[in-house]
Amino acid sequence: MYMKIEKKFEIEQETLNNPVVLIGWPGIGLVGKLAVSAIKDSIDAELFMDIQYYDFPPKSNVKDGSLDIPTAQVYYKPRESRDLFILTGDYQPQSPEGVFEFSQKFCEEMDSITNGNISMYISTGAMVSEKKIDETPEIYICGTDSKVVDAFLKYKTTKIMETGIIAGANGILPASAGKNGYAPGICLLAETIPIGMINLDPKASKSLVSLLKDFLNIDMDYSELDKQIAEMEEMFDKFKEQANHLMKGYKQDKGVDSYFR
Repeated sequence: MYMKIEKKFEIEQETLNNPVVLIGWPGIGLVGKLAVSAIKDSIDAELFMDIQYYDFPPKSNVKDGSLDIPTAQVYYKPRESRDLFILTGDYQPQSPEGVFEFSQKFCEEMDSITNGNISMYISTGAMVSEKKIDETPEIYICGTDSKVVDAFLKYKTTKIMETGIIAGANGILPASAGKNGYAPGICLLAETIPIGMINLDPKASKSLVSLLKDFLNIDMDYSELDKQIAEMEEMFDKFKEQANHLMKGYKQDKGVDSYFR
């Protein structure tokens, strides 16, 4: 499929410092995308590449009257500990062929840009949980390198993902990176609640960000995420209040002949 990569600037390979690729596609609750976007904003990462790809859905984007096509973006930030590349986008590739091809071509491009010096690919996403979620959602870990997985499992909010399926590019891209010899691939999935009315879960995103902050030594500003969490909790409170009011009215109205009303 057609792929066009537009670089905004050049990176000197000899200046790279053990770079990591963070991945956050749109998905359940926008958990991964919101997490990597918060990191990108907090560290002032600079737009490095725009990627056009013909397997993104045919939906033009409009913002403030400006018309554009869907793209993926890669941001870059040189750092003292580890450089960061951050991949996100408007949409994930849509077809099975598109997911596999994008993953392969992206790994090839990053391998070329860095002369094979990417240290790991880390994708972020969500896992719907049927159990009650604590104040800090747990994060399920899996990957192509057991040593890297074990390094994440040292943190108290993490646990191993023993079995399951990760659909889309969130699972295939890090798996492709690891299994094809580019760099270890890791997937981090934060617990989220199974409520269809919620289009984002900033609490799950913050749990991911907190883990990555510690693992990658990132200087984080949580103010925007905390604001979104407060808004979500206010929405929940209103929803519960309305539900309780409806149930109370139903119980008061119900009588012996209520079935025939």
